Amino acid sequence: MPSDNQPQPTSRPRTRAEVEAALSGIGPRRQAFNHRVSGIVEGALSGIQRHWLALLNGVLLVFIGLAFLAPIGYALGFTGPSAEVFTIYRYFCGQTPSHTFYVAGYQMCLCSRCLAIYSSLLICGLLLAMFRHSPNRRFIRPISWKWWVLGMLPMALDGGTQLFGFHESNLSLRLLTGALFGVMTAWYILPQIEDSSPAEPHPSASGDMGGGSLA
Repeated sequence: MPSDNQPQPTSRPRTRAEVEAALSGIGPRRQAFNHRVSGIVEGALSGIQRHWLALLNGVLLVFIGLAFLAPIGYALGFTGPSAEVFTIYRYFCGQTPSHTFYVAGYQMCLCSRCLAIYSSLLICGLLLAMFRHSPNRRFIRPISWKWWVLGMLPMALDGGTQLFGFHESNLSLRLLTGALFGVMTAWYILPQIEDSSPAEPHPSASGDMGGGSLA
């Protein structure tokens, strides 16, 4: 039989007061450990919520940067690390050689379409960081999912018709359709995350000089 001091299953999430009441019978050392862990987790989650855009932009910047650095690494003789990066990126891109840019004579880790998608996501993320505190925020409101699907169609048609042999895509089409899909995806998703995240104080409110925060 479960102890009376142990929290019992409920059909709804418990409040902090309910959890603390349920744990009141636990030893002080365990309570202190529980509060310490809860504080660390809550602090980490709060930091992620407040600085999600900086984290996203940083991840995309590193991701795209490694795609350029891996072929340079091959050219400089760092074949081991470059091969590892190339292998990891296979989870994110088909890496078709004929659809990919070459740097220093070696294939990049991302095909041209995927490079356009991730690069456009990064550019939109940086623009949002620059203008998120603008007085006129109407242009960064999320678009309808219908527009997002519409932005996906050119890429789907270009890739699908090539897959079934109806036409042969080219570099310009891959870059254009990939960039369009990336922009529409960013415009659909990023403002929604922004609206649901805790508001960050404008830098000028704390006496800082300069424009919009990139954090």
